Amino acid sequence: MLTPFQSRAERALADTPFFGELGREALRHFHRTAVRRGELLFVKGDASDHLHGLVSGQLKLFSTPMPGREMSLEIVAPGELVGELGIADGVPRHASIRALAHSELATIARGPLEALLDRRPELHAELSRATARTAARLAQRAEDVAFLNIEARLEKTLIDLASRFGEAVERGIRIRLRQQDLADVLGVSRESVGRALAGPMLCAKLELGRGSITLLQG
Repeated sequence: MLTPFQSRAERALADTPFFGELGREALRHFHRTAVRRGELLFVKGDASDHLHGLVSGQLKLFSTPMPGREMSLEIVAPGELVGELGIADGVPRHASIRALAHSELATIARGPLEALLDRRPELHAELSRATARTAARLAQRAEDVAFLNIEARLEKTLIDLASRFGEAVERGIRIRLRQQDLADVLGVSRESVGRALAGPMLCAKLELGRGSITLLQG
């Protein structure tokens, strides 16, 4: 019998890549990890000894290129893997993870994961695809920084975030994300994001709320 958390994880992850292929029996090997808003799940340089799937909440993948400065690399949405890059190549964590909201994760240690993959070799391909998707997103963000202006990058990022964890509302799709977190992902100041959101390219397409942005329909 699954624990209450494992049952929640099964419902939340049933249709997601990799976890959707595991099945109920495999979830018995996973345990609950909880991180509160602002807490770290792991930091750059830690051993890559666990794989996580985000069941609920929101996480930020970031690096610290210099003391006192964070550079956000990605926002992690429910149903996505966490820590798969390090698991795949066995190197220490290449970045840090902080919770943007109270979050629950389904966690499996490297040893049980490797035993599971030995029993279910078809899962190797799905894990590889998930790793490739993450690497491709990070590479695309780096390319966008080089070639797109802030308005184009902001619009593209909002569309991506809406597709991954947007909430359908009457007027469009709502993303629950602070403007400062959005600025961190883009690598610009909070003021720059505010000006871009209010500018002629985006203002008619968006509705700003407290801690949220809605992409309007039509």
